[in-house]
Amino acid sequence: MGQRQGTKNTVTDATAWQQIVHTDRIRALAATDPTDIRVQPVDAGLWRVVDAGAAWGDPDMLLGFVERTVEGFECTLMASLHEHQRTASLQDAHAYFEQQCGPHADEAPC
Repeated sequence: MGQRQGTKNTVTDATAWQQIVHTDRIRALAATDPTDIRVQPVDAGLWRVVDAGAAWGDPDMLLGFVERTVEGFECTLMASLHEHQRTASLQDAHAYFEQQCGPHADEAPC
């Protein structure tokens, strides 16, 4: 029975931690000026999306990723890892991240 209690606390702690991280990511989006969004190549077919206005090394600098797929480009927003947006071009992916940032970011699809 003590084992179950420990497991329950671990699950509860993990859920609370995920909510804190999610909330922090939404705040980071709200604080990001859409004109500071940069899409940087990581590897062939993979880009990271960063806030160029954030301090280097600040975890809030990373906003998401873009990956080339057979259908186009798949965007993953760090504030909402379980959701993916598909776009036709890398420019459309950049525009998607710009739309997710700024003062309205508390309405981000999460």
